[in-house]
Amino acid sequence: MKTVNLTKYNDSKKLLKSTPVAEHFDTVITGDTKFYLDGVCIGIYVNIDKQLLKGIRKAVNTTKYVETYRTNAIPTKSSVFGALPRVALRNDFCRFSNKTIEEKPIMKTMFAFQDVICDIYKKHLPEIYDNDLAAVRQLVNDDYRLTDTPYTTVNINVNHAIKYHCDSGNIKGSYSNVLILKKNCKGGELVLPEYRIALEQSDGALCIFRGQEEIHGVMPITPYTDDFYRASIVYYTMAQLKHCYPYKEEVTRLNTMKRKRAVNRAKGINPKNKTNETH
Repeated sequence: MKTVNLTKYNDSKKLLKSTPVAEHFDTVITGDTKFYLDGVCIGIYVNIDKQLLKGIRKAVNTTKYVETYRTNAIPTKSSVFGALPRVALRNDFCRFSNKTIEEKPIMKTMFAFQDVICDIYKKHLPEIYDNDLAAVRQLVNDDYRLTDTPYTTVNINVNHAIKYHCDSGNIKGSYSNVLILKKNCKGGELVLPEYRIALEQSDGALCIFRGQEEIHGVMPITPYTDDFYRASIVYYTMAQLKHCYPYKEEVTRLNTMKRKRAVNRAKGINPKNKTNETH
């Protein structure tokens, strides 16, 4: 694996929430690479053997997506498998996504592929892998861990050209894990503008990197044919899962909160103004 020592050329905070363009990078990384900054490995880029991708590719092409359409943009699609934290007033209990229950064979395929990712993670970033795994074991109740890995949840995002951002919501200090599956399109490179590099994000590319600290975004996607996709499969654990009770206790809590809210509604109290609920 090639080693690259990065140079930080600029502070790119002003680019946050803007779309990456080709002028933001000078080099496109295509081969297996480790990235170092001041002696610290901040990420790896690995091309996975296509034979290992058959099952997960079938799952990505089979799941029933939630689709989003925007004016003058390629439609985007997404599916979520695994554990999710509470969302007040909407899904106010810790749970598994609907897809986890409705599409069990696909869910099993998505979570089984973690073995491939974890083998790569442990080989090239053993200390960071061990730290991520230890954090999840300590913070997240076993009821929400389908496998003993650093991940409880996986998102499949199709044709998402995401603007510049830093990852948020995941367990603090954990590295971001993104697998790319790609067909009949160009673009979609992952740009790190502060270092003036982009990762090709070719079909089968896995990137594990310090996504909470590094500003990054995805170049626009251009299809060659109607039969195209760029799927990013993201494995992670959300920090808010640390607040989850064991599942049976979550159900009891939810029923209690429903009763409280029903009483408040009867009294004309707006639930959005309630700030003293126990979480």
